[in-house]
Amino acid sequence: MEYKVDCDLDQFDAWSGGKDTLDVLIDKGVCDEVQSFIEEVFCDEIPTETQINDFLWFERDAIAEHLGYEDWDAFENGEEIYKDINGVKLEISDEVHWDDEAGYDEEGDPYVFTIVEDRGDGYFNLSYGDEDENPERWAYYTELEII
Repeated sequence: MEYKVDCDLDQFDAWSGGKDTLDVLIDKGVCDEVQSFIEEVFCDEIPTETQINDFLWFERDAIAEHLGYEDWDAFENGEEIYKDINGVKLEISDEVHWDDEAGYDEEGDPYVFTIVEDRGDGYFNLSYGDEDENPERWAYYTELEII
């Protein structure tokens, strides 16, 4: 016998590792986004309960990446990924343009900044000279554009 059950992800009766994953998703309030993701993944078929549970259990990193995190551990621990305006993860020593008046010289040309420190609050310390220079400028990550 075969039958289809229609329920929201937060009402899904998961078990084992799938339940552990689902508990975190419920706690963080992201079930709607993950439910949409699961529907995209299984767009060509109706998944079984086991397939949904296994996806929750074994595809944690894919779920976290879909939510904008590097991996499951980063999502679970609330480690924000800083991205530039193009959605590229920024790293220390990346060269960027700063889309702000302080990011341009007297002729209106953009400085090329080097990220020298992640301040951890959505801001980066930048240097427009050698990395050994003391960084004197900082910028919010959404105003940066990676080169």
